[in-house]
Amino acid sequence: MNKETKIIYSFVILALLLVGAFIFLWSLKTSQINRVKLRSNDDLERFVTRDISTIDADGVSRNFSDLKGKVWLISHVFTRCPGQCAGVCVVLDDLRKEVNNENLLHLVSVTLDPSHDDASQLKAFSQKHGLVSKDWWFLTGNPDELNGYMLETFSLSAQKKNEELRSGPDDLFAHRPMVALIDHELKIRGWYDPFDERGNKSLRENLFSAINDMKSSKGS
Repeated sequence: MNKETKIIYSFVILALLLVGAFIFLWSLKTSQINRVKLRSNDDLERFVTRDISTIDADGVSRNFSDLKGKVWLISHVFTRCPGQCAGVCVVLDDLRKEVNNENLLHLVSVTLDPSHDDASQLKAFSQKHGLVSKDWWFLTGNPDELNGYMLETFSLSAQKKNEELRSGPDDLFAHRPMVALIDHELKIRGWYDPFDERGNKSLRENLFSAINDMKSSKGS
């Protein structure tokens, strides 16, 4: 190996080391930023301070403020969903059955496709999946108002998929299957992915913690 080749190899090795160091430091910095964000979210208290009129699957007008005094879970749904929405509903239904007390827990599923999902569509969806219950609202409303409210108040949103990205005719929206937990004082306790093992466990633990706090506040 001549002198020039050795110099080239040295530069290549040095470059690889520098790239490796950069990737390591970038990963470390990203991890630190994410931890700070999580701590900030934990410290920041958010409440449901604004209301909106909605329509349930029976055509009855509903307001979120009516749920003050109960613990509730809210998430998105749409009736043409290929499967993810029904899966979220299964998790919520299991929690509802475990609590087994309509005075303690209420479920709210809000359509992210209100232009299509009227009361009759939501009724058919809830009946199809065996989810009809007076402690579970399936809600629709004015498309712009409802979607804007869900984003502003609960940080829940969805985006329409381009046709080339759809796996089928009903694969219309890209959205994370997040569930928000709201306590009896209308404080948002957190957001959880029910399909993630840790997220599901955290949802369950914090749900029962919120229920216990509500019981304590009422002296029961």
